[in-house]
Amino acid sequence: MADFKIHKIKESEYQAVAVLESACFVDPWPIEQIEYEDKKNPIANLYTATVDEEVVGYIDFFITWDSASIARVCVADECRRNGIGKALIEKMVEVCKKQEEEVANITLEVRVSNEAAISLYKKNGFEAVTTKKMYYENGEDALYMVRCIL
Repeated sequence: MADFKIHKIKESEYQAVAVLESACFVDPWPIEQIEYEDKKNPIANLYTATVDEEVVGYIDFFITWDSASIARVCVADECRRNGIGKALIEKMVEVCKKQEEEVANITLEVRVSNEAAISLYKKNGFEAVTTKKMYYENGEDALYMVRCIL
């Protein structure tokens, strides 16, 4: 696989991110939500991973005072296991560490059935704290995970 680059999302990438959402999530965000996150959500930070200008992954995370939360992170099926998910999480940590107010923790919720994502998070320093019962619309539980970055 060719080298990938991570950068702040560009408007021209919204459609590609929406396609990636549809491929990766049970409840994909429409392009309007991605545009909202980028342009109107004051706490959202969106970064894409690209290979030869093609979007192969992205992360959307929120920073609120001393904590941050991953809203979305995904990598195209054919590009998984190449360090892209790890690099997106590392980019988030880098951005968090540059904040004026110190960010202490990163949190996330992940479907209990999403073993690949849970494995990625554990490899990147996240620990399972609790299970949120019936968290998702379909009634599936979520694993609540936290990583300290101080």
